[in-house]
Amino acid sequence: MEARLRVHLAKKACARCRSQKRRCDRATPECGLCRRLRQACHYEGLVISSPRSIPSSSIDAELPLETLSPGHIKDAIAKKLTSAPGDIFVTYIQSIHPWFPIIAQTLQDQLPSSWNEASLDDTLLAFCINLLCTSPSTSSGDGTPSDFQSAYLRVKSWIAVIEGLGVTSLKIVQARALVTLFEVAHGFYPAAYISIGTTVRAADALKDHGYLCPSSSSSTSDESGKEEAIVIGWAIRILDRYITIQSGHRPSLTRFLAKGIHDINKIPWPTGLEKDTRSSLWQLSRAFEASTLLDNIHNVLHNPTPEQAFNVEEIGLLVETSHSLRTLLLEEVEDADQIYSGGLGLCHIGLLLAYENGTKVQITDGQSLTCQSLATSSLTPILTTITNMVYPFVSGIQVIDLDRLPPFNIFLVYKAAGLVTERMWMEADSSEALRKLRILRGFLKLVNARWLCCEYYLDILNEDTAPRILKSIEGG
Repeated sequence: MEARLRVHLAKKACARCRSQKRRCDRATPECGLCRRLRQACHYEGLVISSPRSIPSSSIDAELPLETLSPGHIKDAIAKKLTSAPGDIFVTYIQSIHPWFPIIAQTLQDQLPSSWNEASLDDTLLAFCINLLCTSPSTSSGDGTPSDFQSAYLRVKSWIAVIEGLGVTSLKIVQARALVTLFEVAHGFYPAAYISIGTTVRAADALKDHGYLCPSSSSSTSDESGKEEAIVIGWAIRILDRYITIQSGHRPSLTRFLAKGIHDINKIPWPTGLEKDTRSSLWQLSRAFEASTLLDNIHNVLHNPTPEQAFNVEEIGLLVETSHSLRTLLLEEVEDADQIYSGGLGLCHIGLLLAYENGTKVQITDGQSLTCQSLATSSLTPILTTITNMVYPFVSGIQVIDLDRLPPFNIFLVYKAAGLVTERMWMEADSSEALRKLRILRGFLKLVNARWLCCEYYLDILNEDTAPRILKSIEGG
């Protein structure tokens, strides 16, 4: 990865960084600062061939415009699938299902033996599973996209054409959700922000908000269809809320769909499904609960009342509820498996956001003083908890199972590293802060072999870290 970055460094800083006299990492096709700020990046005298681009002729060759039809698209997708339908489903069950179980296991019994007999939505869903289960590879360095990048761009073009032809089904919505998850996991922004919008609308077109079973899901039984409809509703909301946290102050797209859901009794649960705390569906429901609280915290923080810029009472209630959910999760999850719990990760993110903002409250009275003091005293212990959670994997005491790691938990580690960096000047013992930073950043470097969002987060951390601190971290 470092060799690839060196090949694509520009000789001079970009025009925006030079005009604003800011440090530029000279990365191409856009520098880290411009990418983070979502600003146009331009290098004078440099013609850049983006590693994330692919010649349109290759797509056109696979999908001739004069013969476009669902059958042609299905054949084009099937040609790229080298594994049998059953094998791809087994890969999903082993790698993705434990933390993102949006496809019913009964699908395995309904899959055909070959792709010649498969439907368009089966082949598209299989390709998206393959894409998400594939570890990233680097480009050749000459501007040609890697197979990993080409597969991503190819599926995006297929989905666009399928949408244009008016073809939709629950499986296509599931495929869209997997592509959005892929973009989240590999730090493809603003692509993920755009994709979640189209996924929400695609689900809306099926009247699928987690309560109704789309009639188009004819390939599954009624019970399996209802289960999948509910679960995809959870998954879309989790993705939407998570992406909202990444994207700033805007409200989540699905906020109006699930107001007042704070406990398991109010979650629409698949009929007849046993609530086994060890099952992947139960864990997804916990992640859904935690994402609801996270969304509510985000909403309160970014929507001040006329009387209060920081609503102490409401934030206090949400923090208390988050602590209650955290306690339940710690009882349900083994210590060694905490890093694999999406619900626990989202719960911790919500608490970090609340404490971070609480430490910055302007003191105007006794209540605001108490709030700031409580947030300040609570932030350090949770940062220590997160550091201790990932330490065994960084130190080599435990081997991390990257297939079981939800990408949502990577943001938690990045957020913790950012807060430790910000608070270094407040620490009486800077060596302890440096120790935490080495562990947290070491975890991001470790997981980057599977999820490229780690590289995205490390770029942001480097941009926000003073050179002397970076030197101290690397020198350790």
